[in-house]
Amino acid sequence: MEKKLKFLIITFVILMLLLTTFSFATDSNNDIMLISNEQSQKNDLRDSDLYVGDNEYEIKNTINGNVFTAVDNLNIDPSNNGGIIKGNLFAAANTVTIKSNVTYSDTEKDDLGNPAMSIDKYCTISGNAFISANKFVLESGSRIYGDLYICANEVYLSQGSIIYGNVFLVSNKLTLNAEIGENLYATVNSFDMQYFGFISRDLYLTAKDANLNGYIYRNSFIKAKNIVTNNKFINQKDFNITDANTLTFSGEVNGNATINSKNITLKNNDDNGQNLTCKISGNLSYSSKYQIEIPDGIVSGETNYSNYKITSYKTILSNILNYILDLITSLICIYVLYLLISKFAPKYLDKLSNISFLSLLKLFGIGLGFLILIPIISVLLFISSVGSILRVILVLIYIILIIVAKPIFIISIAKFVTNKVQNKFNTYLCILIITIILSLISLIPYLGFIISIIINPIGFGMIAKNLITRKK
Repeated sequence: MEKKLKFLIITFVILMLLLTTFSFATDSNNDIMLISNEQSQKNDLRDSDLYVGDNEYEIKNTINGNVFTAVDNLNIDPSNNGGIIKGNLFAAANTVTIKSNVTYSDTEKDDLGNPAMSIDKYCTISGNAFISANKFVLESGSRIYGDLYICANEVYLSQGSIIYGNVFLVSNKLTLNAEIGENLYATVNSFDMQYFGFISRDLYLTAKDANLNGYIYRNSFIKAKNIVTNNKFINQKDFNITDANTLTFSGEVNGNATINSKNITLKNNDDNGQNLTCKISGNLSYSSKYQIEIPDGIVSGETNYSNYKITSYKTILSNILNYILDLITSLICIYVLYLLISKFAPKYLDKLSNISFLSLLKLFGIGLGFLILIPIISVLLFISSVGSILRVILVLIYIILIIVAKPIFIISIAKFVTNKVQNKFNTYLCILIITIILSLISLIPYLGFIISIIINPIGFGMIAKNLITRKK
C-alpha cells in the first residue's frame, strides 16, 4: 500500500512540476509517514506533513505542513475550527471538496435578489493547491492563499471563495463565481463566469463555449468557438477575441476591443425591448464575415473592419505534421544527449536526478544569472578590441547551452522519476512521456511561454553548476 501510494504521489508531483517547477515545497526536516484515516482523526493538530491513502478521507483538523493524498474522495471540513492546511495541498482523487458552513438571510438580498449569504466557517490553504480529480468544488468562503493548479473534469469555484494567487486550469467544465487575486489561465470545453466571478488581473482562456458575466480588472485574451458576454459583464481594460465562430456582446469594455469572429452581434436590447448595457469605451477593431451596423453610443473611439479569414484544412494538417516532426526531432536530440551523458559522464546523471525544491530555486538563480551575464560579457568583448576569438567562442557556447538546457531538464526529471519508483519505469519511456507533456503545454497560449522561461534557466543552471563544480 505504501509503495503504491508513494508511486501515485511522486508521479503527480512530477506532473505538476512541469507546470510550475515550484511544487516541491516540503520541509525535509519534517517527519513524514503514511497514516490511516482512524489515526489522523484523533489529532486536532499535526506538526508534520501528512500522507493519506484511503477510499474516502476527511480533514477536520489543522495540518502544520503539506498534505499529500491519493484517495477516492477527499473532503476538507472546517468543523471544530479545522480544515486548515498551512502548507501545500497535493490531491489525486475522484472528488475533492473544500467545504464551508454558510447560512442565508431571511430578509437581506444580494445584488441578484437572492438571499444574502453569511459565511460562518471556512477552510484555508496557506500554500499552493495541486489538484487532479474528476470533480473539484471550492465552497463559499474557502481560501487558497497561493496558486491553484488543477486538472479535472468539472470545477466549481463558488461565490465568496477566494484564490489569492494565479489559477492554472485544464477542465471539461468550469463554473467561476469566485475571486481570483492574480491571473486565470484556463483551457476548457465549457466556461461559465457568473456574476460574482472576479479576476484581479488578466484572463487567458481557450474554450469551446464561453459565457462571461463577471468582472475582469485588466485584460481578456479569449480563443473560443462560441462566446456570450452578458449585460453585467465588465472588462476594465482591453478585450481580445481570436478565431471565434459567434460572439454575442453585451456589457462594458473600458479599453479597446480587438475581435476576430465569423459572426458578431452587439446586443443592446433584450428580447422584450429593454435596454442592455453595451459599451466599448476605446477603439473597436473587428474582422468578421460581414460588416455590422453599430448603433450610436456603443463605441466611443474609432471602428476598423477587416474580412474574416478562415484557417484552411491544409493549414491545419500542415501544423499537425510540423508539430509531430518537431516532437520527433526533439526526442531524437534528447535520446542522443542521454546516451552521450550515460557513456561519458555517468556520474553526472546521478547529480541530475538529485533535485529538491531548494536546489531547483538555486539552479534557476544560477541559470538566470549566466543567461544574463554571458551576453553582457560578449557585448563588452565586441566593443573592445581584444578577445575576438574568445567572443566568437563564447557566443557559440552560449547558443549550444540554450539548445541543450531543456533536454537536460527533461533528462533530470526522468531520472528523478525512475530513481523514486526504483526503476519500475524505463528512463527512455519517462523521457518520452515528459517530452510529450511539455510539448502539449507549449501549445497552450501564454502558459507555454511561461513554462519555457522557467524550465530553460533551470536546465542552464544544471549545466553551469556542473562546470563550476568540476573546476573547483
